[in-house]
Amino acid sequence: MRGRVLIYVHDLRSSGVVRNALSIAARLALSHDVLLLSGHGAGLFSGELAQARFRHETLCTAERPAPGLWETAWRLRRTILAERPDAILSAGNRGHFAPWLASLGIPGLRRAYRISNAIDRDGDGTSFIRRMKAGLIANQADRLLLVGTATGRSPVFAPTLADGRAIIVPNGVDPVRARALGTAPSPHPWLDADIPVILSIGRLHAQKDFPTLIRAAAAVNRQRPIRLVILGGGSASLAAGLREIAAEEGLAESLLLAGETNNVFAWLARASAFALSSRWEGSSMALLEAMALNLPLVVSRSAGDAATVLRNGRDGMLAPAGDVDAFAAAILRQISADAIRPGDRIEAYGLERSLALSAAAIAELAEAKSAERRRRPISTPAPSA
Repeated sequence: MRGRVLIYVHDLRSSGVVRNALSIAARLALSHDVLLLSGHGAGLFSGELAQARFRHETLCTAERPAPGLWETAWRLRRTILAERPDAILSAGNRGHFAPWLASLGIPGLRRAYRISNAIDRDGDGTSFIRRMKAGLIANQADRLLLVGTATGRSPVFAPTLADGRAIIVPNGVDPVRARALGTAPSPHPWLDADIPVILSIGRLHAQKDFPTLIRAAAAVNRQRPIRLVILGGGSASLAAGLREIAAEEGLAESLLLAGETNNVFAWLARASAFALSSRWEGSSMALLEAMALNLPLVVSRSAGDAATVLRNGRDGMLAPAGDVDAFAAAILRQISADAIRPGDRIEAYGLERSLALSAAAIAELAEAKSAERRRRPISTPAPSA
């Protein structure tokens, strides 16, 4: 009897979280019955599900807005009770509390959470609430998959690491696939011009600190012409705010907010350098994607485990978060003949190892519950007199 696994993600937008959830689902589907459940079906990855070897369902239709936390949890609970999975994996940072609520009081259900963003965030007023929620999740979890060494350093996870319920899982990419996708046609004329293009990837959010990156790029642009491209979705108001900063800094004509794409590698293969200015991260998938294409890198020291990944500057330039001058100097270095490239450093962060560890942890939970179900005695009616 094949074990049953339910994987939950908040949505299907273009992000490393969703890409990893799909990869884990595909790996588990080789030996388990897998249902990928998304809070709503919008996002660039929705088109990939038609060919998937696992089922996909969504908690709301495209005709209505995404449900809030309580309605999501109620709908998710109904699905859990109907599907009766052996294990459930919450794979996305934005949705962890919904599975926590939905699975309260369901006996025998094995619960796992894949946490890939920082819990402790400098200067973020919501850290106390985030730590409280993370503690509740950790107490309930049968398994925590903590992505990257920085995520695992949070004190809230110390008890689960000590008792063996939590494991550190490296993030990973497939460099062969990345390089093949990089041969796709050029997605924008800027990438074929002689002016260097600095590329950044991430949703338009305070976490990514794009204002610092824009101001640093503008400082560089005053010394030599460059262009800045940001790939990632976000609200119109946030995009307008970034464009306003670019206009104030004289970079308006050299900034492109390109939105989401289903192939970041076509951009990365033609960029001059990659920049990650995040105030916090867990383990950045975008950084690994840029490493797979051997781009010169300029990365915030606060971007999760970036300093470890880049061996403290051996494989790319590190700059203090929020420091415009330091970022500008690093960008100038990385678009020069003295640029530092990561070389084969990506080989330490291959997708296969990351997937194998994640899938094995979930499979272990599902198989333990499945074995328990098989051992359960089947009641038979007493013979009639």
